[in-house]
Amino acid sequence: MTGLDDAFTYSYSSARVKAMESALIDGATMQHIIDAPDIHSALSFLFQTSYKESLVKYGGMEIKKDLVDFALSRNFAESVNRLVSIAPTTQRKLVRALIGKWDLYNVRLAIEAKEHGKPFESISMYITDNAVYNQAAIREAMREGTVEGVLSRLAINSPYAQILKDASAAYSRSRSVAEAITAIDIGYYDSLSSVMYQLNNAHYQSALIVKMEIDMKNLLTLIRSKRLGLKFQFIERYLISNGTMDKKHLEQLFNSSSSLEEMVQHVTTFPLKDSLEVYRRTRQLLAFEIGMNNYILNQGLKVLKPAILSFGTILAYIYLKELEVYTIRIAINSKVYGLDPEEVSMLIAWRK
Repeated sequence: MTGLDDAFTYSYSSARVKAMESALIDGATMQHIIDAPDIHSALSFLFQTSYKESLVKYGGMEIKKDLVDFALSRNFAESVNRLVSIAPTTQRKLVRALIGKWDLYNVRLAIEAKEHGKPFESISMYITDNAVYNQAAIREAMREGTVEGVLSRLAINSPYAQILKDASAAYSRSRSVAEAITAIDIGYYDSLSSVMYQLNNAHYQSALIVKMEIDMKNLLTLIRSKRLGLKFQFIERYLISNGTMDKKHLEQLFNSSSSLEEMVQHVTTFPLKDSLEVYRRTRQLLAFEIGMNNYILNQGLKVLKPAILSFGTILAYIYLKELEVYTIRIAINSKVYGLDPEEVSMLIAWRK
């Protein structure tokens, strides 16, 4: 769909998304939040943004640290659900398919908590209240006594029924929630293959962003495995299809490198030089995840900045909003754990 067809289809949606994009936190404000000496100071800057209403609902400036996560999750859920309502009617199914990862992220939270014997309250602040697996659905499912029970309950009349059945089977075989989560990730991204053609037609750059997210997940699997000294044949089943790098490419990258650092230097999909420097100083694998997230963020900005009437404005906003919340959480948690603001700034590249 191009030209006048795009203009008529996306004019309203793009205008609304542009208005929502203008409410995203700018680089200067985010840097103030990162540099703030304590949580209270960071919140004073966050209060000057679109998060104020959500923060007020959970206690305002006197909000407890755990409730900050509630406020962030609520703000994100409201934004995502608003996108579904303003998307062109012909594209709502596609938008819902793309944001399904947050439904399944809620499932992940539930089964991780169940395995560790933790109650619903321990994860409720992180739940994205979407249409399928909202707070009420997750709370009810967690009344079940086992991980299999939680997955079976959530699979009832669910668009993700087969994905959850596969996850339950993986858990039953291995007794490992990590295996179940891998099955969920693979099932979700495999299911996207059925809409990828539609996404390519709607907006090619948007499809590329989704493929980059798959690349990031696969590279993180390789990085963790290389650090643990695992062989490729033991991790191949954890790799996700439909990225820009196929399994043969990933195998060559993994097997041709004698160390984690050498492998990262050979990655061409993401610029990881700065992340590698941070890793060398901190030995934290999180540096690579943040570095790749930042790159996807920048690609999203390139799609969103031009006032183009296309599906790209919708998808780019989804990624930008997700990364905004991700960045705020890192900044707030850095105050709790006493991390150096300069080190945090090196890991975060929000809208610079």
